[in-house]
Amino acid sequence: MSILGNVQRVLALFAAGATDLSFTEAATLLELPKSSTSHLLNQMVRYGLLDQHSTTRRYRPGALLGQAAHAAYVSSDFDDACREVLERLSARSGLTAYLSTLSGRETVVLQRLNGSFPVQVLSSPGSRRDATGTAMGRALLSRLAGPELAELFGTDGSAPLASPRQSGFARVDELLAGLASVAQARHAMVVDGAMPDIGAIAAAVRNPLDGELRGLCISFVPRLQPGADQIEGWRRLVLEETSALGRRIGDPFWRAAPAVSTTSSITEPTP
Repeated sequence: MSILGNVQRVLALFAAGATDLSFTEAATLLELPKSSTSHLLNQMVRYGLLDQHSTTRRYRPGALLGQAAHAAYVSSDFDDACREVLERLSARSGLTAYLSTLSGRETVVLQRLNGSFPVQVLSSPGSRRDATGTAMGRALLSRLAGPELAELFGTDGSAPLASPRQSGFARVDELLAGLASVAQARHAMVVDGAMPDIGAIAAAVRNPLDGELRGLCISFVPRLQPGADQIEGWRRLVLEETSALGRRIGDPFWRAAPAVSTTSSITEPTP
């Protein structure tokens, strides 16, 4: 059996209820020679998969496993909270709502909810777009720190961007100035940009525990749907819901933001 197979067998002993194991117990339960058991357990300790008590010499699950389990729990809880907001955005606006993340210079759709309006803006989960040219992408990019942006776009502000016609920015310094404005406004709105005849409003949250980014967005067709007052209501709706989510998860960016209310500005969708 491979080393990974034996690692899985050791971890399965703890998953089955063992809290700690002696060397002899492990060798017996694994039915391995003592030399193989010793090598296996020592390697697992070395790489943080097991801890060994300094006095009793018994083995127990390592700190790395605990950290990984905690991270998985935190990530799941974070995405669950984002999906709750996604549902409210779609229900309250009647529009297509998206949950996305950032992958390099691209946005990736994680989930889409269709609204009640007869005309919907649809991109499938897994779809990717240049982040610089969309409201979702700009909202996500605006949450990156300076070194993170430099890693993506370099440190030469005069450097040209690859697709200025799509992004609306010819150079890196123009993009950075635009992202600073998005960060100050705490949301991005793009109408008839990289996607002609489409409008979108987006904001982003960042998990303070692991730095994961999620963007929330609603999309609309300006020429087919209500005018400036309705769009303003949608803008305030995105800010209200994302701000509440950010405060809930402890995102410092949103904890410092003023509360937003859409009560007087949002028009609920007509079925």
